[in-house]
Amino acid sequence: MRARIPALVVVMPESRIPDPTLMARLQLSVKGVDWAASLVRGHQHEVPEGHDWSPRQHLVHLLEVETGNYHVRLGRMLSEEMPRLEPRSMEARPDLEALDIEELAERFMAERAKTYEVFKGLVPEQWSRTATWPDGTEVDVAWLAEKVLWHALDHFATLLDMHQSFETKQARAWQA
Repeated sequence: MRARIPALVVVMPESRIPDPTLMARLQLSVKGVDWAASLVRGHQHEVPEGHDWSPRQHLVHLLEVETGNYHVRLGRMLSEEMPRLEPRSMEARPDLEALDIEELAERFMAERAKTYEVFKGLVPEQWSRTATWPDGTEVDVAWLAEKVLWHALDHFATLLDMHQSFETKQARAWQA
């Protein structure tokens, strides 16, 4: 006779803003990027087959989007009524040209910490503030927080994939 396993019932509160798991993931998302950047340091200028950018270009992009887009868009969403957000800025950042991938990762971590602190300081009503995304979609601050998280995780996965194509044997490095 098989034992009966009771059903797991999870009761979620009506309001989870800010979502504690999202906040933890936002805070930790840069750690993955930083780690993956350190893994590809020796190949930071190489573009592996099947990719469009080098690892270093990914870090420049992450930093540009964090500061030039997410900080700006979040600020507008919190200070203006239903702003229409502009398409992503494509301005080159000459100040980033001389930095290596580890310096870029450090800067990205510092800028993500600023983003996190803004989200951390929001009151529940602020999470519901809305804006019109560049494609015309109405979004709220909570959606933007998920987008910010997704962006770092997407590039983390890409950097890790690049690392695996550059270095196919890891045990030796771990044992050293």
